[in-house]
Amino acid sequence: IFSGEYGSETENKLEFEVNQIKDRKDRVSLAKYKWNNSRVLLQHACNQLALAVRRWYDLPQLSAQNVQHKYQMATECRNNLIAASQNITSAQRYLSNIKFPYCERSEIDTLNRACNNIYVDMQTPDRHHHAYQCYSVTHKRAAALLQWFNNVIESTIDKDVKQLSELYNKKSTELRQERLRLIKERMGDKFGDLGMAEGAPSQTKQNEMVQEEVVQPDLVKTEDGKVREMDYLINTLTPDEASPSAPTPLPLEELAPAPSTEELFGNIEQLRKQHEQEMKEFEKAQEMNKARMEQGLQDKLRERRIRRDRKTES
Repeated sequence: IFSGEYGSETENKLEFEVNQIKDRKDRVSLAKYKWNNSRVLLQHACNQLALAVRRWYDLPQLSAQNVQHKYQMATECRNNLIAASQNITSAQRYLSNIKFPYCERSEIDTLNRACNNIYVDMQTPDRHHHAYQCYSVTHKRAAALLQWFNNVIESTIDKDVKQLSELYNKKSTELRQERLRLIKERMGDKFGDLGMAEGAPSQTKQNEMVQEEVVQPDLVKTEDGKVREMDYLINTLTPDEASPSAPTPLPLEELAPAPSTEELFGNIEQLRKQHEQEMKEFEKAQEMNKARMEQGLQDKLRERRIRRDRKTES
């Protein structure tokens, strides 16, 4: 319609802004995708650690003569600890630029060494108690890490995604309306034949209707059948103490601080400054083009006056 040119300066400026906002929105959405996948891995790790702690806690209640079941229970505990360790490690790989405030690499290494000694630790009360403290502390710190993840995602990432999505939708709508206005001006009454009504849903809204595809991260799982078998065995026991309780959530003020904006999304501040600089250069170029057009118009008017004066003189 416009021979490959922009229909107006407003259209040109709006398209530039839409592209800039989309770049920022895509960057934040990618961060959300990685954090959500990492959180799924941590949720499974916490469940596996909880089961391992419970099995290790119940292990001494089995009869010393019931050797087979004692080793089965210790093996189930070990398998869950290994799976939890692998899931936490995978969660860290998703966010390689983020330093986890809980369950650091050294803590996971300690857990892995404890797993290697589990069949020795089950033999004496002292070693059993020492191993229990290791598993329990790791479980509590994994729960704190998951709580930290929830706080970062809900209080920072989700808010930024929402804000940028709303801004992108707003600018996209403005760009679409400007293009419709330009088409109306150019085509006049023929516009109605195109079936392009103002009230039609925008491409942005249509995209929002498409369900986002969720790719599940690679989880390390344990055998559910073994878990149910051990649950039945434990239910036949009469525990002398209450089972270990779930970790108590930390008060928000005690949680580790959230990562910086740069750690979460990359150097957003640099991108913002770059965007502002590009906008200034764009507006300056627009003003220069406008000035050249006005100068060209003045030159043409002056030439017309000269020709008119010459005709009058002749």
